[in-house]
Amino acid sequence: MVQLHFYPVALPCEFDFTISRGTTSVAHHVFVELTYSHAGKTYVGLGEAVPCEYYGSNQQSVLDFLAWVQEEKLLEAITPFDIQRFNHTLSQFHGHMPAKAAIEMALYDLLGQIAGQPLYRLLGLDAAMVPRSSYTIGIADLDMVKHKTQVAIERGYDILKVKVGGPEDLKTLETIRNLVSDDVTIRVDANAAWTPDQAIQLFPVLQSFGVEFVEEPLHPDASPADRKRVKEASPLPLLADESAHVLKDIPIVAQWADGVNLKLTKTGGLYEALRMIHAARAHHLSIMLGCFAESSLSITAFAHLAPLVDYLDLDGALLLANDPVEGVRWEANQLFLPNRPGLGVIKREVGVAR
Repeated sequence: MVQLHFYPVALPCEFDFTISRGTTSVAHHVFVELTYSHAGKTYVGLGEAVPCEYYGSNQQSVLDFLAWVQEEKLLEAITPFDIQRFNHTLSQFHGHMPAKAAIEMALYDLLGQIAGQPLYRLLGLDAAMVPRSSYTIGIADLDMVKHKTQVAIERGYDILKVKVGGPEDLKTLETIRNLVSDDVTIRVDANAAWTPDQAIQLFPVLQSFGVEFVEEPLHPDASPADRKRVKEASPLPLLADESAHVLKDIPIVAQWADGVNLKLTKTGGLYEALRMIHAARAHHLSIMLGCFAESSLSITAFAHLAPLVDYLDLDGALLLANDPVEGVRWEANQLFLPNRPGLGVIKREVGVAR
């Protein structure tokens, strides 16, 4: 039986991080610890819940759900070898994806520690096949955009993901394009901010700036007819994000998208993300692993699936003022998986406010 412990954490961002629907200065998350004894040895597995108001969760709702899981003793019959059973048990309770993901990644951490192998090796994956990640430039005034871009280039990042959906979209992209060399890749994420007409009008300009692809141009409630019209008008690949949460969404977004961006906050864990990766391949979709501003705990957990995908946007820990967890190692846009057993993460206990 695993023992569940959890506590809130506050993770200040290096810069205010703004997208089309709001600004984050401090990320309020929850860390999970699962304790389990096996063959005379006690192990501690770590997990991170990354709540998002847009998807109906916040730090308090995560804490409340975890307290309820504890009170109801839902993990009483669960071991690190029962991840499928764990997911089946909690699937009966709608929502609470960040909390479910945190518990599940801690179970995977325990499993790898007991086996004495990094998670990616347990999955039979090749760490040398991890694609490079983008670094995100949030919405800001043009002076701050210049500053963030210059900082990114000085740190060696040559794949930039630019958040749009504000009044200065074209000026922002023009500013960045003029600051960076032609070999710097630019990706655009509208976070569901555009109308169909706005998207169609902007596509040729984005193409002229050398944009690689566009994420979620339209609101998830956009009609199939509007999505079809935008898809037919786009000279650039389109990726689904806000409109793709779990497995059943893949065949739906495949009707208009060229790819899909997965996040643990949406999928509820690595298990569902794996199912979505295989379904996306069957629908000829490219795949990105994405994140929010979050520590290297959840970033590293998700990165263990990175050899299976085409694109990464796992820069969330790079957006923090202080990362309280040691996990993946960065060299510019390339991240390297740790070789320690399980998730391979170590808490630093630095810069975390409980």
